[in-house]
Amino acid sequence: MITLDELREKCREFEEREGRASFYDLASEIKNIYPLHASVIILATWNMGRFRFMVNDTQNIVVLENALNKCKPFFNELKDKEFKVADFNELKDKIKKVYSVLSKIEGVKYTGASKIFHLFCPKLIVMWDSYIRKEYRKKKYKKEYDIRIKGETAEDFLNFQKLMQKIFGHINWKEEKKTLPKAIDEYNYMTYTVPKLRRKQKPQERKVKSYSHI
Repeated sequence: MITLDELREKCREFEEREGRASFYDLASEIKNIYPLHASVIILATWNMGRFRFMVNDTQNIVVLENALNKCKPFFNELKDKEFKVADFNELKDKIKKVYSVLSKIEGVKYTGASKIFHLFCPKLIVMWDSYIRKEYRKKKYKKEYDIRIKGETAEDFLNFQKLMQKIFGHINWKEEKKTLPKAIDEYNYMTYTVPKLRRKQKPQERKVKSYSHI
């Protein structure tokens, strides 16, 4: 069982290693007034590999803005829901709808959809990336928690939220400046994403402290 101290330690490592943390704070500060700008900041810094497809065609920005407008009522309904006590079965239709709308956008897709969703519902939604998805698709999680993640679909994303709740929901997190879903993401990122990225890098590149979600 993951402890509060283990979660805090991974968050400390994230803050020390990751130079892009301030962009998340900036996006969070402006999201209510400038939702499109905040989303672009998140995508450009935390979904860089996919974001290049967004900037290849300015029409993609229009599509993103329209998607945000379409999702706004759902964001407003979900933004105050608390991860620890949320009934994800009750919220499933709204969560799957938002994720489906966002993940269809070129330059956003599966990882970016989770990040934008979290940006507007930071108390409820845990983000993922390809390395985190790969980890939690392992059969041991299905065996222990009876929740199966197979890929990147809206159903998989919903099941990921349920799985994170089962794994981390017992933790008494009281940090005012960071929500529990954000702390969970930092734990997953430092535990699963960063080691995989480091193994892919050449030895001389491993001194770089900044990594990209995929």
